[in-house]
Amino acid sequence: MQPVEYTPDDFASLRVAARSLRVPSLGHRPFVDHYYSGNPWSKLHLIRAESGSVVGTIGIDRMRFAGGDAYLTLAFATNFHAARPGVGGLLYLHWLKTCPLGLVFGGSPDTHKILRRQRWTYFPGVKTYVLNRRYPIRPEDALWKRWAKRILAGLPKTGIDSRLRRIPRAVRRGIDVREEDHVSADMLPRTSPFSFRFAPTTDYVNWRYRTGLPFVRYRVFRLCEQGRTFGYVVLHDSPEKVVVAHCDGDDPTALAYGVLLSLAEATREAAAREVLLACSHPAMARVYLQFGFRASGGERPLAVGSCGGRVELPADTSSWLVNAAWGDNDLRAPFPDQSASEDPLTAPSRLGHDARA
Repeated sequence: MQPVEYTPDDFASLRVAARSLRVPSLGHRPFVDHYYSGNPWSKLHLIRAESGSVVGTIGIDRMRFAGGDAYLTLAFATNFHAARPGVGGLLYLHWLKTCPLGLVFGGSPDTHKILRRQRWTYFPGVKTYVLNRRYPIRPEDALWKRWAKRILAGLPKTGIDSRLRRIPRAVRRGIDVREEDHVSADMLPRTSPFSFRFAPTTDYVNWRYRTGLPFVRYRVFRLCEQGRTFGYVVLHDSPEKVVVAHCDGDDPTALAYGVLLSLAEATREAAAREVLLACSHPAMARVYLQFGFRASGGERPLAVGSCGGRVELPADTSSWLVNAAWGDNDLRAPFPDQSASEDPLTAPSRLGHDARA
């Protein structure tokens, strides 16, 4: 069995596998065809059994990063699933053969057991920050936790616009944000203060964070200071929460303030929603903390690996620019335009093995 690249003709069999593996995103055609076909960066690879049924999947998103003056491509794995033993190992090897370096940001405990066995390099210091945190009640929660979450959820939340007074007046007067329908070349920073950052081309960013998609709402904001464009912000805007999906700029502190002003602009009609972002840069973190964000739990795992073991990247993530929506981290089904009949979690389970290498 060897991985083969997904084409739209494969969707019927992929949807059957999505039900078996209980992976809602792979059962929704608008997402699958946008993210995995018709673009040169992200491809889905399938393993089929002798019967022709899909028994394994892995998406590979080729992401361009900048380290100093050099660019390098890292392969972010998405929708890594296997329905029988041994398939996960084949998919893992295929992943790392397609690109010199693999990247995982977040991921399950089982995933990181695999990566540590394979001697991947971990980069500490990345945290998730939350404002107006929600407290969803889950079926597995104990009774006391359910009551505690109800109490916490009932506490009043502060709107983002009312927090703007925490931003210095000179900043509010000096930085302008303007919503756009795409990222143009003049919005990309010409110089960077970050030692390592995701640096997509305009073609990539306007594919990955395209405005007007049916299954996710992205909003793009231009950042200007005294008439000069110095960066941009992309927000994933949903009724429940807003995620700072991606941002870049030529000054860390100004960029953080630009993120806050973009959030205020985007949440005028529903200002008390949960907001989530990722950060490792101390100057940016200070701005977010002063605004009312709080670190959520411990650090978020970030690992890079290759078939050859350890990798050489700047070890100090305090000079990195990290954002929450690398790869497909913010794309979780069911999507807003996904009907219940498309949701594999409503179908009988035939769950197999996970993707253990």
